[in-house]
Amino acid sequence: MKNAQLVHVEKGPIGQTLLAFALPVLLSQLLQELYNVTDCMVVGRFGGDFALAAAGLGGTVLSVLINFFIGFSSGVSVITSQHFGAYHYERLKGTLTAVFRLVLIAGTVMALLGLAAADGALGLLKTPAELRPHAVLYLRVCLLALPAQLIYNVGTAVLRSFGNTKRPLVFFALSCLCNLGLDLLFVLLLGWGVAGAALATMLSQWLLGLLILRQLFCMDERFALRLRGESISLGELAGLLKSGVPAGLQALFMSISSLLIQVNINSFGPDAIAGMNLYAKVEGCLYLPTFAYGIALTGFVGQNVGAGQPERIRQAVRLSLRLMLALILPLSLLLTAASPWLLRLFTDEEGILANAREAILFNLPVYLIYAWNQVYLGAIKGLGHTGYPMLCTLLCYSVFRALWCRLLIPLFPTMRVVYLSYDVSFFLMLAMLLPFYTRKLREVQAPCE
Repeated sequence: MKNAQLVHVEKGPIGQTLLAFALPVLLSQLLQELYNVTDCMVVGRFGGDFALAAAGLGGTVLSVLINFFIGFSSGVSVITSQHFGAYHYERLKGTLTAVFRLVLIAGTVMALLGLAAADGALGLLKTPAELRPHAVLYLRVCLLALPAQLIYNVGTAVLRSFGNTKRPLVFFALSCLCNLGLDLLFVLLLGWGVAGAALATMLSQWLLGLLILRQLFCMDERFALRLRGESISLGELAGLLKSGVPAGLQALFMSISSLLIQVNINSFGPDAIAGMNLYAKVEGCLYLPTFAYGIALTGFVGQNVGAGQPERIRQAVRLSLRLMLALILPLSLLLTAASPWLLRLFTDEEGILANAREAILFNLPVYLIYAWNQVYLGAIKGLGHTGYPMLCTLLCYSVFRALWCRLLIPLFPTMRVVYLSYDVSFFLMLAMLLPFYTRKLREVQAPCE
């Protein structure tokens, strides 16, 4: 059955439906983090000198390109979920045709430009000389899989907007197994170091992208992807870009924020760079599930907007906030307490361990605020508003953090300034999102009363 994986979520018990919709997304992200941790252990233990820091820097630059399309895909999923919820299948098919033509062209062009600009980009980040050749190599090899990464992220967002959250999980599991097997072959057995880790990542990402593309072609003929099919009108394309581009810019601003912060981190030396890379691996146990839950909630809310069910949206958001309180808060405290033992799985270098441990102590205990932000961001985008989340991200995560570090690091030359910039920005973001969500939900609810 081609439609067996598709689910309309505008009816049924809210809690059960929302969890069924979100759980495969959460499992997928947890699986991704498990892979990231294992990959980091292989590179850190067997990749040679500076391999861990080089892979972290190369991945940071690559994330700028990828994250734009992750955000763009969440904006696209708002449109596709509303069409799916309203049973507008012809418009849905035209939207998919336009989106994937754009993705294939953009992915190819960006990969070519990235290959040429890789060395210069790492130079702008003031990458230490001993790390730069390794980071450039890692980045350039991974850029060869950029089109596949974009296909995966946009395609997965589309499938999730239809309620198909299980198939992307299966595909990602296959990709992870492929990546880990190639990691062990290229890095451990053949001793190819950073180049081997990058090659394993590149090949597994192409496998994943092709699997997702095949799934999109094999859906119900009423809305299956057809690259040579009839596209949407220019007016509809403008509406699609109006939803997708701000969401993409929101993710881009987060990446730019990371790059701006990375410049400050790099000034503290290789131990600080590698320490933050390890912190990111532990943080991923919290970040990836909360980020994924926000994505799933966007699809749930979008379908219910299309079906005219605002009360289901209100109840779903309340349930989501309580779920974050019950899961993320105790998990963040558990990871903080266990971090001295967890970090030693990656390295025995005391300088790296000290930096990673301090980052965890400053940031993870307040991570619940970030989780609540993801709930409100997902709901607001599902309501059809992608511009305001973009503005909040720009102000709180990019402008505020950059100014904070620029002003305070000269006065207090310590990594603690960087850690605190994250904590304070979480609270600022919540203060901006909550009243906006409340107001926009009332606007959606008013015509239904």
